[in-house]
Amino acid sequence: MESHDEAKDIPLPLRGKTVSRCIVDSALGIDFIEEGQRSTIRIERPFLLRALGADKSLSIGRVEDMGKALLLIGKTVTKALARSDGALGVVFDDGTILSVPPDALSEAWEFAGPDRSGIVSLAGGGLSTWVEAERPKSRGKP
Repeated sequence: MESHDEAKDIPLPLRGKTVSRCIVDSALGIDFIEEGQRSTIRIERPFLLRALGADKSLSIGRVEDMGKALLLIGKTVTKALARSDGALGVVFDDGTILSVPPDALSEAWEFAGPDRSGIVSLAGGGLSTWVEAERPKSRGKP
C-alpha cells in the first residue's frame, strides 16, 4: 500500500458497536443499530475479509462471496478507520479484519452515521466528508 498521511485518517464512530445485519443488493450494506440509531457501511467494490487467519478476497457481484460476508453479523467493532488514501479498515473483537481498498474508477465504500454525517471513498483515492446542517426551527411568520 502506498504511504499516506495518517494525521488525516478519520476514526469512524463504531467502536463497541455490533453488526446488526448485512444487506446484499448491488452492494454490501453493514448496519449497526442501537437504540433506534443506525450507522451503515456500504461497500461497492471488491474487499478483503481476514478471519481465523485466512484472507478472503470478496467481490460484490458474486452471491457466494456475499454469503461469506454474513459472518460479520453479531461481531463487535474494536477499531474502524477511514484512511486518508480512501481505504477502509475495520477490526472486530474476535480478530476479524475487513479491508476495502480505494478504487481508481469509482467510490469503493461509504459510511453514514445516525446524525446524517458521512464519509465517502472517492474514485482515485481520498475521502469526502459531510455533516448534515441543522435547519433552524421555525418560530412562526417572519
